[in-house]
Amino acid sequence: MIRGILSAATAMRAQVLNQEVIANNLANADTVAYQKDKAVFQSFNDVLMYRFDRFSQRSIGGYTGGAVVHDIATLSSVGAIETTYNPLDIALPQGAYLGVETPAGTRYTRMGNIREGDGYLTVSGYRVLGSNGAIQVEAGKTYSISDDGNVFADGQTIDTLSVFSFSGGPTPAKEGDNLFRVAGGVANLIDAPRLLVGVLEKSTVDPVSEMVSLISSMRAYEAAQRALRSHDETLEQAVNRVGRV
Repeated sequence: MIRGILSAATAMRAQVLNQEVIANNLANADTVAYQKDKAVFQSFNDVLMYRFDRFSQRSIGGYTGGAVVHDIATLSSVGAIETTYNPLDIALPQGAYLGVETPAGTRYTRMGNIREGDGYLTVSGYRVLGSNGAIQVEAGKTYSISDDGNVFADGQTIDTLSVFSFSGGPTPAKEGDNLFRVAGGVANLIDAPRLLVGVLEKSTVDPVSEMVSLISSMRAYEAAQRALRSHDETLEQAVNRVGRV
């Protein structure tokens, strides 16, 4: 009976985490180049139960201790492309990330909505990295980017975007604000990235699909909650009966 309570409780906890992942996906449905997350569940090992008596033993079935969220995986698919005609907007090929400068060091993003800000090219407020550090800009000049990553000011090449791919380990880990960090692998600079210019990659989140997943998760949570309540009531009755004996 106690095992049933534990199984129901772990199922409820897993669905709470799953709902948090889905809610975060929905909140980023309009975020440029956002890659959706998915909760990965893992069940505890099954246990085979036996009944023993003086002369024999026989199996009476199996038992599992429930499930937990084993990992939160980022799906690396590419979102739909939206044309903007902005010469600083880019879309990166699958598996490629733009290097940016943050207070915590170099981080990576698939966001391609590059802008001029505070004397630098920035994306979401972070300075975009080039061949020699953050790419500086001057007021009064017109900037554009070519499909091989070169940055131009009034038609003259001034730098090249630092675009990376990852190898030798796990995929990059999400760090918040649509940024990624190296997680055991190696970031490799791509010499001539094949960029799409004048377009932006949209989020990979399908709001309708996420809402369906959210409803399914809520129903699973409610089912586990009912099971927990049932076990609790049964346990209470057993305790009361023992107390009367």
